[in-house]
Amino acid sequence: MRRIAEVLIVIGAILASAGIAAAQSTELREVSSPFGEEFDFKVGQTLDLNLRINGIKWTVLRASAGDDEGWTAGKKTKTTFTSEFENLTDTALALSAIILLEDERGRQLERIELKKIKVGPGRYNEDIQKIKVDGGNLAQTAKIYIFAEVE
Repeated sequence: MRRIAEVLIVIGAILASAGIAAAQSTELREVSSPFGEEFDFKVGQTLDLNLRINGIKWTVLRASAGDDEGWTAGKKTKTTFTSEFENLTDTALALSAIILLEDERGRQLERIELKKIKVGPGRYNEDIQKIKVDGGNLAQTAKIYIFAEVE
């Protein structure tokens, strides 16, 4: 019985370490600047981008706007856009990004232009921007189109 318990513990440890390694091995995708791509997305979701755009590693984009029951068409809702970046070069870079909120068919609901994001050489940056967005558009968002350019 003791031998079976030891084997189960070893198997559990192997599976746990394999799961940790798989979670950490997110592959970075190299894309060109300017960059444009559509993603399935709901407000409140974290989008793991894992992109490298001309020396900037853009790992995460999140949009949050409180409880969706408060989203009303025609009423502006404070929405927070959070991005995580790392400058992989030894020179300062700036990223400009435009986000198009789209419905499930890909029709544009609202255009959001983020303020230019500056990232120092070799630095990590978490950028948080608060923008007022129509609540009806937040509720209908099923996709986003991201256009980004590194200078």
